[in-house]
Amino acid sequence: MSNIYEIDNDKVVGFENEAAKIINQLVNGSKEREVVLITGMGGLGKTTLVKRVYEEKSVVNHFDKHAWCTISQEYDFEDLLNKVYNQVCGKETKTGSIVEKLRKSLMGWRYLIVLDDIWSLKAWEEFNRVFPSCGNGSRVVLTSRQESVVFDAKPICLPFFTVDESWELLQVKLFKGKECPKELENIGKQISKECGGLPLIVGLVAGLLEGVEKSPQMWQEFLNTLSSQVAFRSRMLSNDVIELSYKHLSHHLKQCLLYFSAFKEDVEIEVSYLIELWISEGFIEIMAVERVEDTAKHYLNHLVGSNLIMVSVRNYDGGILCCVVHDLVHDFCLAKAKEENFLHIIKMKDEVDPILKFTPHRISFHRLGRNKILNELVSWNSPISTILGYPKIHTTRSGVYNGSWVAKKFEHLTILNFEFITVDKSILSEMNSLIHLKYLALYLVGRGSVSPLSLKNLQHLITLKLTSESELHLPKYFLNMKSLRHMTICHYDCHSCPTEPTPAGGIETISGLEVLQSLDLETFLCIRTDGHLLRKLSHLKYLNCAVSPYPFADEIDMLHHLEFLQLHDPRFPKYHENPHLLKIRKFPPNIKEINLESIYLSLSTMSIISQLSNLEALILVACKFEEEEWNVEEEILFCKLKYLELNNPSIRIWNISSAAESFPCLEQVILNGCWKLQTVPYSLADILTLKLISVRGCTDTCERSVKEIEEDVQGMGKDEHLKIILTRGIMISTDSDVSLANMTGPMKRRHDRNRHWRRELVFADVMKKLSSRLRMNLT
Repeated sequence: MSNIYEIDNDKVVGFENEAAKIINQLVNGSKEREVVLITGMGGLGKTTLVKRVYEEKSVVNHFDKHAWCTISQEYDFEDLLNKVYNQVCGKETKTGSIVEKLRKSLMGWRYLIVLDDIWSLKAWEEFNRVFPSCGNGSRVVLTSRQESVVFDAKPICLPFFTVDESWELLQVKLFKGKECPKELENIGKQISKECGGLPLIVGLVAGLLEGVEKSPQMWQEFLNTLSSQVAFRSRMLSNDVIELSYKHLSHHLKQCLLYFSAFKEDVEIEVSYLIELWISEGFIEIMAVERVEDTAKHYLNHLVGSNLIMVSVRNYDGGILCCVVHDLVHDFCLAKAKEENFLHIIKMKDEVDPILKFTPHRISFHRLGRNKILNELVSWNSPISTILGYPKIHTTRSGVYNGSWVAKKFEHLTILNFEFITVDKSILSEMNSLIHLKYLALYLVGRGSVSPLSLKNLQHLITLKLTSESELHLPKYFLNMKSLRHMTICHYDCHSCPTEPTPAGGIETISGLEVLQSLDLETFLCIRTDGHLLRKLSHLKYLNCAVSPYPFADEIDMLHHLEFLQLHDPRFPKYHENPHLLKIRKFPPNIKEINLESIYLSLSTMSIISQLSNLEALILVACKFEEEEWNVEEEILFCKLKYLELNNPSIRIWNISSAAESFPCLEQVILNGCWKLQTVPYSLADILTLKLISVRGCTDTCERSVKEIEEDVQGMGKDEHLKIILTRGIMISTDSDVSLANMTGPMKRRHDRNRHWRRELVFADVMKKLSSRLRMNLT
């Protein structure tokens, strides 16, 4: 699995002594397994502090296995253990006892497990039995608001910020490293004092001050407003400032913020999914000068700048990939959504109410039980416009849900996300009557093929996401959808899916799709059937599809607006030793990110890629290089490349004649599972822009060469600018649930297609080859 690291230039404020104490306990403590408990009230910054320690170089290098998991008040024990197992082993497991599998995978290794936001002693007792004591200095870190969650640990209780620390943090948030004007210092310190020593409140107040003129008079008026909030109490409450921040938002931004109540507490939310929902809900103003998706990103950045929403993962270019909501802000959103009848949550433990006592505009199901039948909860002709469900499912183990009644009962439905249950393909004929639908996501089961015209009446549909098992074949694209902007077709046996012929009449019959922005496919495009299609997709910015043995997309270069291209071999891993040779003579001119998976790359192909003048990110996963070598000669120039990832490649030799000239803008190099690679090019040390080299599960010689690079940059005094992380163990890329430890930057945009069968075989293939090498060494 791969990490994209956020390079954050913000100065870290506060808790220096506490951080040093925690690091000392982790690295220098007893050989027995120890539990480190970090406590403090909500908003004090427990998670932020532990994240800082978790990513500290001395901590990362000290432990063999790492995992981070957020517990929260309501949690699914097995689901969380699967996430820990994923991070520890680089794969997921769906069979057998997860407790025993995880214990065995941790046995003998020095591990660090963080359980963030744990609420009860019962929860800790349940998790405690999973983590073995191996006598090697393993550690479990807990964060909680309560000291009583564990008895066998001496808690580190975080203090409130001093006024000086609050003022320092306020300056960091407001001035981004620049000096505060002298005339604002006294008033600024008074404002900081009103924050009561809570970093969360300091951040929210900074968000409010962003919109206030930086003058003594205006800051004084702001101070008077804050002071009125604490006139009858000794300290400002978090809810006061959240309410104040909410009131200062525009109507559209208020709706966007309240929408976070639909998600479960403490989950990381994929921004692309969130924005698709916002657009379908009509929250985003339509601007003549920019794409609606770009306007939505401005909305999100405004909420982040107000410190109401937090960034959890950024892309290589600083764009936000995933975000989270502080639980205090989440509680506020839940209460406000209920008060305004904005959205209603139905949880798994809720009893079935024959008729909801009120009819909200939106319903969000959190783990719908098999006995909870949605059609029993609401009356006929319900005005409910949105139905969401979490989490997504990946198998049909929960049975097939009969949703044939949906269209009859919800005539006004605009958003339907049924990815959290499996439904029969017959539901498509019902969906075709929901003419107001703008967002549709279904997990389908059944047999046979689905017609590309089966949803032809949905003229207002903006986002379509369909997933099916191998027995049910989905078309590559659906026709006659004039408003469709995002389409995801995920077929779990895509290489057996028959290719439907181009409709009679040729290009004229391919109607709709003119405004399509993203096309995410598991099957392939080839010139025999899809050449004319590319001419229609003039606005496409994102394309993911499979390559085939047929002439592939000779006209792909006509996609002048395409920025992200991902290609994979649908036969993988069956033909891993003989992947398709990529034959693209010309790429789209404005391409910014290329992600190639399980593809054969010739030297000429790599040369063509290097000539792309706008390319910023290149990710190569399980790709085979010609002669298992990648020689970057002096004439090769990746002029704008910032992010380079090699994940489980078939490469032994990597030479760069002049890294500083060939990669003048490179910032991050990620190497995962490079078990053949002999050395990392030493010339990487010459790249002045380089900020990160991450090496996971590679050869000993690779690690030694990276250590030499580290020693070299330290000797030149450049170590403050370059972060080097070495992690032991096999790490394979996955698309599993979003978490701090398994994110991949540009690759995260693959919309969670979950090719689990392929990933596990990749891992098994790597393990088999490593075992063979070990046996050869022993003999």
